[in-house]
Amino acid sequence: MPRKRRNNKGFDDLFTDYCLTKTELTEILGVSRDSVVRWSNLALYRIPSFRESYPKKSDGSADNEAPLNPYQCWVISRIAREFAKLGTAERVKLGIARSPQNYSVYTYKTALRNLNKLAA
Repeated sequence: MPRKRRNNKGFDDLFTDYCLTKTELTEILGVSRDSVVRWSNLALYRIPSFRESYPKKSDGSADNEAPLNPYQCWVISRIAREFAKLGTAERVKLGIARSPQNYSVYTYKTALRNLNKLAA
């Protein structure tokens, strides 16, 4: 079951317990599939831990057609929030470059741990 954590900007961080296809993520976020694909591609080339989270093909490249794991869904929800705030891809790319720690696996696990504390 997808869980969202409210943030003071009015947008949600998305936490899921299972992998989602890009189409399923589209329905949860309420955006077009094209947007999710663009955000996924942006993360693929700008966030190393996002890229490393994909399963590998036999040639060693990332299988970006595979369903997104919970960490990847969280990253895309964060990129969606950045697009809502900043408006352009160039600004979002610059934001990722300036603050890569905001998209790290460590930040994801910390946020998930904090959410679980709140739910307990």
